[in-house]
Amino acid sequence: MKKILVIGSLNMDLVAHVPHLPHPGETISSTKFQQNPGGKGANQAVAAAKLGGNVAMIGRVGADDHGKVLLNNLKQAGVDVTEIQQEGTTGMAFINVSQDGENHIVLVPGANHQVSCADIDDCIQLIQESDFIIMQLEIPLDVVEYVLNIAAEHQNEVILNPAPGRQLPAKMLRMVHTLIPNETELQQLTGMSTATIEEIVEAALFLKSLGLARIIVTMGDKGSYLLNDDLQVHIPAVEVIPVDTTAAGDSYIAAFAVGLTKGMSDLESAEFATKVSAIVTTREGAQPSLPTLAEIV
Repeated sequence: MKKILVIGSLNMDLVAHVPHLPHPGETISSTKFQQNPGGKGANQAVAAAKLGGNVAMIGRVGADDHGKVLLNNLKQAGVDVTEIQQEGTTGMAFINVSQDGENHIVLVPGANHQVSCADIDDCIQLIQESDFIIMQLEIPLDVVEYVLNIAAEHQNEVILNPAPGRQLPAKMLRMVHTLIPNETELQQLTGMSTATIEEIVEAALFLKSLGLARIIVTMGDKGSYLLNDDLQVHIPAVEVIPVDTTAAGDSYIAAFAVGLTKGMSDLESAEFATKVSAIVTTREGAQPSLPTLAEIV
């Protein structure tokens, strides 16, 4: 089976369920509190493993109770955690989730910001053996760029989720095989408006012109838009009643990668990812909401 390597963040999510997202200066009461394993990297690794992927992860957690919980959760999902280091304090995410399923997130990076190029050098064989490498931007940017250079040298396919959103140098983007931003991240990458489908396509085509093989823009309840060398297609969302959108984007990215490892086309993989992410929005929490392959119909 083709190998997926996730290089990225691991956080403990501290989730407060609230009637609405608080306005500046407003104090509101939570209706429920949860503590869930999360972090974009770990979410993507767990999602891919639960969907039947052959998954390993590189990252860092703290030498604390949160770190132990995160590692155990990855192991239970079937993720190879051999190259996850334990030192310092585990990263955390403070999440408010409103009654309509929307969220606000504040990250405390912790050990995630201690991931280094030396960590990557220690795992070079694992990187070389991986068919797909998934990364995000919750670890230091110089590490992301370092991996991109290694992947380009060894012809690994890199799937980059540019989140949290920011501008990236063109030289980095040219080494990305598949870019999967949401509308906000696309706007931050390009400086172009992404208020309409037409503007999203225009901004995505601009990035595609840098040499990327494919770009997929995720758009929440408006679905996603896939651009590759042969297709420009809108994929509608599956209609569901959302409970919590946390990890929906992460599950989409993981499912798309798993689809590719199973021999699906780009379009089939995106349609598969759409079904997976829809299920995630109907459940609470990040990793607790991630479905198994048997749940996808």
